[in-house]
Amino acid sequence: MVLSPAQNRLLNIAALIFAAFGLAWIVYLQAIRGTTAGPDFVQALKSGKVTADSVTSIEVVVPPPGYSAFTASEYERLTCLATITDQTAISHLLTNLQSARPGRYSQNHPSLQTHMYLKVNCQEDFFWLNVEEYQDARSAVLTVEANTRNALNPNGATLYYLRNYSEVLDLLQQKEK
Repeated sequence: MVLSPAQNRLLNIAALIFAAFGLAWIVYLQAIRGTTAGPDFVQALKSGKVTADSVTSIEVVVPPPGYSAFTASEYERLTCLATITDQTAISHLLTNLQSARPGRYSQNHPSLQTHMYLKVNCQEDFFWLNVEEYQDARSAVLTVEANTRNALNPNGATLYYLRNYSEVLDLLQQKEK
């Protein structure tokens, strides 16, 4: 079957429209769905919108190596190592996270030492934090990708780092046992 030039143009236009909708859907799934407006967790903490008194618990969740969760069901399938409910421990964690600096700390070929998610449950909402410890030959750093309130998509998270983080890991690993 041979198409006329007009039919060929219509077919090409339909294919372009279909491809554009497909690309828009991929962008929506990867960058928009699961994100919310407002400050991320560290910004909310530094501004006083989140306080130790408003945090009811912190769930320490460990993903399989190389895994990133994007949806509620993916987060729910992960192994919860501990739930921190002690207000003193929560207060210490939040105090340490307030000193997190925005951006990425430069390292030379760092290796991943520790990877965990923290679900910070507040009285009405939650925040997901992706926490990773990296080490290279000269330094160690704890990175925190902080999502906004009730957001699931890590692509909308803001990156922070902590250089002095041993107390944070001690608190989290103490509660893991």
